[in-house]
Amino acid sequence: MKQQDTQFQSEPIKGYVYLRVIACLAIVILHTAYGAAFQFEEVISSFQHTGAMVVTNSMMWAVPCFVMVTGALLLPPEKDISYDKLFKKYIFRVARALVICGLAFRLFDMVMDGEPMTFMGFLYGFAEIFTGQGWSHLWYLYLLIGLYLLLPFYKKVTANSSDREMIYLLAVGGIFTALLPMLEAFHVSCAFYIHVATIYPFYLLMGYALRKGIVKVTKWQALGLIVLSLAAIIGMTVYRWQNGSEAFEALLGYNSLFVAALAVGVFSLVSSVRLTLPKALERFIKSIDYCSFGIYLIHMVFVRLVLRYWRFNPFTHGGVIAFAGIVIGVFIVSFVLVWLGKKGILLLKALRFTSKTDGN
Repeated sequence: MKQQDTQFQSEPIKGYVYLRVIACLAIVILHTAYGAAFQFEEVISSFQHTGAMVVTNSMMWAVPCFVMVTGALLLPPEKDISYDKLFKKYIFRVARALVICGLAFRLFDMVMDGEPMTFMGFLYGFAEIFTGQGWSHLWYLYLLIGLYLLLPFYKKVTANSSDREMIYLLAVGGIFTALLPMLEAFHVSCAFYIHVATIYPFYLLMGYALRKGIVKVTKWQALGLIVLSLAAIIGMTVYRWQNGSEAFEALLGYNSLFVAALAVGVFSLVSSVRLTLPKALERFIKSIDYCSFGIYLIHMVFVRLVLRYWRFNPFTHGGVIAFAGIVIGVFIVSFVLVWLGKKGILLLKALRFTSKTDGN
């Protein structure tokens, strides 16, 4: 039994590393495409705008996959998480990142927008953090804090539920948080709902269910989900922007059945990958995974610099090649800065430990 538990803990991790790295790159692609479409909406053609939104919506699987990896890693019963560890390691880490980034981004806005550098103007960043009026991509941190706060109860659900009960819970969650909300696209209101009904606990539990084998998705089924979901998302995105059908946004968000199916397909396919790569490449991929959270936090600084402040329009200055250059450049610069920052922190800790040891 212990051998099986060890295998269950270690075997899928390599696939999750690949998944986080790919999802992190997808996030940069998503924000670059959306940012360009938003920034230059008035000067680009309808075809160009629609194309950018197709790319944006096709990358919507990334955040759900991050949440599913979290569920797969933290919800198994053998993963012991005390309240002390929960608050000090998980919640504090995210809350600290939220405060630091919220204030840093506020300072960045003040400098770049030419606002008066006043203390009260800087303190306004705290109000933005509390109200969620800061940079939009920080919403993911609020999501993580909410999931972590209820993690002990999600773990009780997974630890005490049979496979059949887990499938029932996922089915109910999927219907009420992913399927019924789509009726809004057709101006149909549904009076039925469940309490605490958001899509994100569904993703958290689905990640666990896929890892445990409660929900089984073969590679071919995963590939089918990806192809069919992408086709539906692309078709609906084109229809939405070519016909001005705002109601179709209900079919394209994180609570869309098609986005959920796409996320499940990507998660299942990539997490099952078992590659034997050169050691140098494997270390490089693990380094990106190690920095993925930081990359997510700071990449928007460079996206904003390029698109908003440098006013570089990739639609008219290179098209696809320009977009690829921005994405790769932003990703690499973000990775290098986060990696250097982490190494610097480790070095400071080592020096502090050495000084304490010498003092004794």
